[in-house]
Amino acid sequence: MGIFNRATQNIVRKKRRTVLVLVVLSISFALMITLPASISANQHVAQSIMDIQVSVVEEFSARLNVVATEIDCQLVFIPSFGSDKDLVEGYQRYPLMNLTDYYDKICLVPNVEKVVPVLRETKWAPGKEYGEEYAVYLYDVYGIPLEADILNKYPSVLPSNITVGRNLVAGDRGVVVLDEIVAGNWSVGVGDTVKVLGQDFTVVGIKGYGKLGLDSSAIGVFMSIEEAQRLTNNLGKISFLQIFANDAENAESIETTIKSLYPLYSLDITTAAWVRRDSQQVIDVNSAGIEDIQENMGQIQNNATMGMVLAFVVQGAVIFVIMTYSVRERTKEIGTLKAMGASNANILGQFVLEGAILSLMAGLIGITISIVGASTLGHLLLPNFNVVGIDLIFSEGVMVSQPVAVGISPQFVLAGLGVAVLLGVVGSLYPAWRAAVTKPSEAMKYT
Repeated sequence: MGIFNRATQNIVRKKRRTVLVLVVLSISFALMITLPASISANQHVAQSIMDIQVSVVEEFSARLNVVATEIDCQLVFIPSFGSDKDLVEGYQRYPLMNLTDYYDKICLVPNVEKVVPVLRETKWAPGKEYGEEYAVYLYDVYGIPLEADILNKYPSVLPSNITVGRNLVAGDRGVVVLDEIVAGNWSVGVGDTVKVLGQDFTVVGIKGYGKLGLDSSAIGVFMSIEEAQRLTNNLGKISFLQIFANDAENAESIETTIKSLYPLYSLDITTAAWVRRDSQQVIDVNSAGIEDIQENMGQIQNNATMGMVLAFVVQGAVIFVIMTYSVRERTKEIGTLKAMGASNANILGQFVLEGAILSLMAGLIGITISIVGASTLGHLLLPNFNVVGIDLIFSEGVMVSQPVAVGISPQFVLAGLGVAVLLGVVGSLYPAWRAAVTKPSEAMKYT
């Protein structure tokens, strides 16, 4: 009888012991395979989250640099108490200002470097449902001064996050940049012709949502201020002024002077100080989030490493104990085999092969457990698994978290099988050596 048959026969003969050993070893192997796979999945998602947060920090840091000297000024908004019909017939959602009433005075305020007028008007359409009239929001028209000296030094007046095509440039006429929602509603792209307020325009760019720049949340059509004023019948009118100080430290004094020039509460002024607080808060929150993720990932890796080491030790110890016991209970059999001429290598190979087969079987079962329940095992074993391991989904501006799905790659499967066989061989070497060097005369006396 060959060493393979003798090894497998003993595994089959001791069914209860074999089942118990397979249960312990397969669970250990499953943990050993699942833990690195879980770490890999967490690292991938954590890196994605950190990339997003780093991007946010960079964007808002850039915003701080851009708007440090900026002051926005507009008339105080007064809500409409009229009907929806009033909206369609010309109610100004954003109160209009006479350019000459404000522009000239503010330009003369000490430490004011530049004043940029912007027109913004909301377009509505009439609607009717169940016999009732109502207004349907269409889009906002933005008119921007397309002058080289303004755009070169103050690019923040332009829409940002141009995802397709180009932005507006100095001297542009007859062209528009569309918000991606407007472009989608109109089913148009760069190079297409669109009719805005009765005039044809060529689309030169598409603006994405949620980035920095001129009222980034607006669903807008962006064009030159001259064309916007003419098409909306608002010649000489503006919606707000973007005021730039010659130094960020002078922003507050400019704000105080502007307030003294006009009646109390007639102007709504937003200064860089407010923007700085808002932006700095976003930066601090995201920076803290990055630190938390890094700390949690360190904790996860430490715990997973300890778990893998423990699983490794348990597997080796179980194989060692089982094979030692197997050698002791089969001592007489070993003596008989050696008396019949079996060599030391033959005996050694039999027990090493038995340990390797046992570990390989446990490894296959452990891999199956890992493939089926990797995510569940990872969730149970790793600390803060759901906190670190989330996939960001933005649905209508709301961030939703989902547990990470842990996948067992072929590399982990092959590594697991290799470790299983290795542990089986290493764990059974000493008991097998003891069996091989046992003298037949001593073995026959063993009871």
